Amino acid sequence: MKKILAATALAFALSAGAAFADTMQNAFGNTVVVTYASGSSAQYHFNEDGTFTGVAVGGTGMRGRWATEGEQLCLIPPGGQAPTCLQIAADKSVGDTWTQAGSDGSEITVTLQAGR
Repeated sequence: MKKILAATALAFALSAGAAFADTMQNAFGNTVVVTYASGSSAQYHFNEDGTFTGVAVGGTGMRGRWATEGEQLCLIPPGGQAPTCLQIAADKSVGDTWTQAGSDGSEITVTLQAGR
């Protein structure tokens, strides 16, 4: 799960300032889908209260908290595990799809889909 969180954080971190805030606002009430080179995907739901839920590759449910640190989005799993913080694309809106490097350096595709 930590690898998935790292990849997703990388797939959803943003630039500092308004661009970061805009992307996070656009994610609330919607679904962030991360698709890996293998074709498998994970879905994340970010909430305004600083929590997230989702479905990992293989269908396992996941949950945790998210926070911003400077120019990064940090995903904090429950149970005292260390957060995963990574930087990525800015100014993303519902309907946008982009590619970027995952936490392991492989290319991932991220889509911000309308609804949950």
